[in-house]
Amino acid sequence: MKGYLTTTQTAERLNVSQARVRQLIIAGTIKAEKFGRDNFITDAEVKRIVSIARKTGRPKKLAAK
Repeated sequence: MKGYLTTTQTAERLNVSQARVRQLIIAGTIKAEKFGRDNFITDAEVKRIVSIARKTGRPKKLAAK
């Protein structure tokens, strides 16, 4: 489909796994449209996600009081 990317293509552009893309779709971070059994993400949405600065790694634990 023109203008849409699959979860595999999106994962490659974001340098994450396909499973992570699906998690982000479920969480609502990435907006996707479902056609049949597959999720499709617009190219504009991928560009929006790329432009967001993401922290990598595990969150730091809060100090115990």
